[in-house]
Amino acid sequence: MNTNTPRTTPRRYLRRLTLILYALLPLCGFCARASAHYLFVATPTSNCVTVIDSTNDAFVKTIPVGSQPIRISPSLDRSKAYVSNQQSNTVSVIDTTELSTIATIEVGASPQESAVNPMGQQLFVVHQAGSYATVIDTNTDEVITQVYIGGTGAKDVLFRNDGRYAYVANYSDGSVNVIDTATYREKEIMTGAGARRLAISPAGDRVFVTNYDANTVSAIDTRKQRLIATTAVGRGPRGIAITPQGDALYVTNVNDDTVSILDPVTMVVDKTLAVGDIPWQVIITSDGSKAFVSNSGSGTVSIIDTSLKIVTDTLDAGAGAFFSAFDPEEDKLYVSDCRENSVSVIDVNELKVMTKISGLSPYPFDLTFGP
Repeated sequence: MNTNTPRTTPRRYLRRLTLILYALLPLCGFCARASAHYLFVATPTSNCVTVIDSTNDAFVKTIPVGSQPIRISPSLDRSKAYVSNQQSNTVSVIDTTELSTIATIEVGASPQESAVNPMGQQLFVVHQAGSYATVIDTNTDEVITQVYIGGTGAKDVLFRNDGRYAYVANYSDGSVNVIDTATYREKEIMTGAGARRLAISPAGDRVFVTNYDANTVSAIDTRKQRLIATTAVGRGPRGIAITPQGDALYVTNVNDDTVSILDPVTMVVDKTLAVGDIPWQVIITSDGSKAFVSNSGSGTVSIIDTSLKIVTDTLDAGAGAFFSAFDPEEDKLYVSDCRENSVSVIDVNELKVMTKISGLSPYPFDLTFGP
């Protein structure tokens, strides 16, 4: 009996290898798609959302939405993006995988900032020209109710960590509205003139609000729903962010080109740093080591070492550096430039501008990532 194993000829081996490779091609394509991350940029004057592939920082397509898309928020799993269309009084729902608009929701006058409840089933939308907040069911993409908050020009909304309460910065009333997300009952807490932007402590026990016209920052106890303290900062405080460790609060002062650093517990200003012209937004890395400040007047981004509490770098980011967002890996920071119709890409580790994505639809504004 012949016990020798038949030899595989080179031709037969190559045929088998080719078949295996063909079988793996669809899987490889799936992996490429799964690892890709799309950046969605609201462009108000073009009535569309621009899509950028962050793997190669290239333009992908534009998605038509409503009139004057001004703000954009992702669902919890980032499978959808909700776009507030200021002029058409609607919210467009984008499928972030198919890259298309799948629903349009009528919400009322001048929708602005929005946020999804951490429990995942409610989107709260505030209105620039309405005295209410609109609540949308994120499963059905239909309006559940509208909650009266008084005033006009609400600027921001966020949730307590457990999702039980929503907090709205009520600019014209100089207050923060606290909304029970189960009963939709509302309570108003007076903070200071021009309540503008919000941040919440990592523990969820305090909400902080910048009072733009009062030149102050207020802290709210989220358990007792009452004002704790109000502290004077620079002129025109707007942007606000807290470190992940909860040990420092950063506030951008638009009218004197500074950043105030506060102790979130004592609400005492620890340090004031000079940055660029019109510091609009501040964003902090997830490890808390760096804060990035977009300066829309000087077209720069100031980088702050949070351990030393000093500005270590200033990068050119286009004439109208405005809003910014980290990619999911937090390797890159994307900064919209509303004057040059571009998005600058900053290497978060090397602290340098990697590229500028130019030729986008007019007035790139708010931005967020998909899955």
